Amino acid sequence: MLLISMSAITSCSNNPQTPPATDPTMPVVEHVDSSAKKADRNKATALASMEAFNTHNVDAILKDVASDVVDYGDGSGMVVKSKDSIKAMMTAYIKAFPDTKGENITAMAEGNKVAVFGTWSGKFTNEFMGMKPTGKSYKYNDVDIFTFNDAGQIIEHRNIQSPNVMWMQLGVKMK
Repeated sequence: MLLISMSAITSCSNNPQTPPATDPTMPVVEHVDSSAKKADRNKATALASMEAFNTHNVDAILKDVASDVVDYGDGSGMVVKSKDSIKAMMTAYIKAFPDTKGENITAMAEGNKVAVFGTWSGKFTNEFMGMKPTGKSYKYNDVDIFTFNDAGQIIEHRNIQSPNVMWMQLGVKMK
């Protein structure tokens, strides 16, 4: 009896001629799975970029950035266009704030957008864009919002914290 039952179970579960039943709603489920996988991929990419920021490796920060990326900041300053321009700005920033770091980094993703939350700090020890260092430190909370293309590259960056918060803490008078 046991052999017959085992044989019946095996023949039912290993029958390659019988395709699984299809459900007309499955494409929607597959799309959701695909979107969720892209969102997870994008989230991992954004977090890797933030971790690279903590190691001050500009090339690693920009590893998954499209060449025509646009950085809008918080909207109060100049828009920076192109990976090369952003690389130059980041290199100068890290030189001016060599101990800059992000802490308590978390992220959430939906579709092609990823929001990264964290606390940022650093000490102004070298010249930056013609501004003399003050030797003072800054610390503030921010959210960085990244937009990704279908290939998983960052094509846009925005943040919510005004840079004026940092400059005030550093004792820099803005004109």
